[in-house]
Amino acid sequence: MKPFAVAVLDVGKTNKKVSLYDRQFSVLAEERRNVPPKEIDGLEVDDTQTLLAWFRDALTRLAMQAEIRAIAITTHGATIALLDANGRLAHPVVSYSAAKGAEIQDAFYAAFGDRATLHRATGTPDVGFANMAKILYYLKTRRPDAWANARHALFFTGYLGYELTGAYGMEPTYAGNHCYLWDFTRNDWSDVAIKLGVDKLFPKTFGKAWDCLGVVKPEFARTCGVPADCKVTYGIHDSNANYLPYLARGYDDFLLNSTGTWCVLMRPSASAAITDDEILAKVLFNMDVFGRPVRTCIFPAGMEYDTFRAFTDLEDQTGIDDVRRVVADKRLFVIPGVLPDASAFPGAKPRVVNGDRVQSLEALKAAPDKPMTRLGQAYNAALNLSLALATRKMLSWCAVKPGTTIFIEGGFAKNTAYCELLATLCPEQQFVLTNVKEGTSFGAALTGWMLAEGLTLEAIGHEFNIETTPIPRRDFGDLGAYESAFQALLR
Repeated sequence: MKPFAVAVLDVGKTNKKVSLYDRQFSVLAEERRNVPPKEIDGLEVDDTQTLLAWFRDALTRLAMQAEIRAIAITTHGATIALLDANGRLAHPVVSYSAAKGAEIQDAFYAAFGDRATLHRATGTPDVGFANMAKILYYLKTRRPDAWANARHALFFTGYLGYELTGAYGMEPTYAGNHCYLWDFTRNDWSDVAIKLGVDKLFPKTFGKAWDCLGVVKPEFARTCGVPADCKVTYGIHDSNANYLPYLARGYDDFLLNSTGTWCVLMRPSASAAITDDEILAKVLFNMDVFGRPVRTCIFPAGMEYDTFRAFTDLEDQTGIDDVRRVVADKRLFVIPGVLPDASAFPGAKPRVVNGDRVQSLEALKAAPDKPMTRLGQAYNAALNLSLALATRKMLSWCAVKPGTTIFIEGGFAKNTAYCELLATLCPEQQFVLTNVKEGTSFGAALTGWMLAEGLTLEAIGHEFNIETTPIPRRDFGDLGAYESAFQALLR
């Protein structure tokens, strides 16, 4: 007899995966696929056709190994689908990485209001084209025929759920995802959504992430070999899926630092009120599964790390002594800023400073060799110092308090130097590593089992533990003096 399982469709920006989770929340089997965007009529779009075809194939193979009771969906943000009267795409799903933001940037703010006013109402800073309102405005003004044919608007999670079930629905974690479409001050659609007219295209009601959107279409059940009554969740935004296990376990005073290409720092918040300084710092607010605000800061830590690591042939084996030498010398600095609009230090020019020698990011990219290799592990130490200082800057905007527990997950959890530097730079907080693996898929799997068995979030939270390992603080030397020299270079 096959075991029971839920299937999780986890759609990252490029990498997609389907995982089977058993009732003990262990992964029984998994399939992965890279599905990059494609270009249609000069516009980068997400390849939903390939994604859905692969998902059917993968689920067919996985269904041979388990009886799938529910399918849970989680996806990356800033993505929306417009459907026509027949339920077909009125236009291919526009990729938020499409290089089209500059075309409509000035016109968008002229039409809908200044950045600070919008930020205060919607919890959304200007993050370029990674914003569903801007994508919708682009379609309305640049692709008017498609816009005229649109009868339904679905967030990406809801669109994939629709393709599986034929039902329309939406849930709060996507509505609150830096999109200018939700007004936190009145807990309803924003003036931007109303002026666009998209508020009339969305489904009329919200469901919770673990509610039943519908059962799979009969043809889908037959083709893939899943039960005819297999249920599909409303879906959940990926950062919120990662955040969900901590809500389930009842944590209150905590912050999740989910690391990867982007560091996403999320913390519960009593309100979405924001100060002028926080607006300048591009603090944003997500919504959790209950529609409550989540104070959030993001910066491209993994992108910074990978970009600057490309200039050395040496593996990162940063040790305490490497950091101590760099800190004591106060000569070697890596100044981040690969994505200027999203940098932890806005306005800083990305470069490597080694005493009197300054090499810009452009010069480093143009170098014929790996120019930082000769600096040995000191260069890796300086890079880890840079990213730890950037993360500490983000933490300062996240309203952490003395004693706040900070969980580090994702790729940088394996970077000992980064973790220990961050813990040492922030002595008033408790930094821990966790045993949570593939946090986004795991959080989505919780919603799948909640749907399959009618469980509450509190109830399922009693069924697993989050094991933690404290991150030690080290004697790295006078980090304060090094930070002062780093700050002087930023100025």
